[in-house]
Amino acid sequence: MKKIMSLMTMLAVALLAAAQVPQFSSQSYAGWDYSHPSLEVNTSTILANKIVLYVNSQGHALTLTSPPFNCQARATIDMTVTWVTDQWDEPDFVKSRVALTAALLDRDGVTVDSVTWVPTTLSRTNMVNLSMIVPRGLTGARLRFASWKADVWSNGAVRQIVATSMLKGDVNHDGEVTVADVNAIIDVISQGTDDASLRERCDVNQDSEVTVADVNEVLDVILR
Repeated sequence: MKKIMSLMTMLAVALLAAAQVPQFSSQSYAGWDYSHPSLEVNTSTILANKIVLYVNSQGHALTLTSPPFNCQARATIDMTVTWVTDQWDEPDFVKSRVALTAALLDRDGVTVDSVTWVPTTLSRTNMVNLSMIVPRGLTGARLRFASWKADVWSNGAVRQIVATSMLKGDVNHDGEVTVADVNAIIDVISQGTDDASLRERCDVNQDSEVTVADVNEVLDVILR
């Protein structure tokens, strides 16, 4: 029995690890694909701001694509990208051309959704926040980052990508949205909680309160 429980625990941990969104930094870039024909992804090139995204003079789009990861429909993928550009204060710099796009690709590499960040203000190092909701039917995906409109005078380098994924309404973190999550929210509403993390998860509509409105949000997810 203990062996069976141990195997189940190992399987659960393996599944959890498989569902994690790949991270990118000078210490974490295994499996990431950079489309530059002569530059490889390594610690030195990342720290030297060489992982740049733009369309070069030959019309080649330089993109950065994550390794495959498992995902669940309706999960939210939140990304914070450290975006560095050296030309941001030069006269020829065109701010509107530095548009960072994150695309969600299916297993065949087809784009199923995308989100674009267009700067209003800019400095040399920027923290860019992007978010996407995994559509129904998608269980395996990759993330591709590009700056299609940028040129050599308006390029940007990716230094780090921190991505997290959470299933909306999965208050108890069991990988499903069920009546158990509704009950968890009701418990917090009626009894309160000192657990800040639980309270944040119960605030499904993110209005900084845990109310019946959050219960209704979860019911909407269950009944879809």
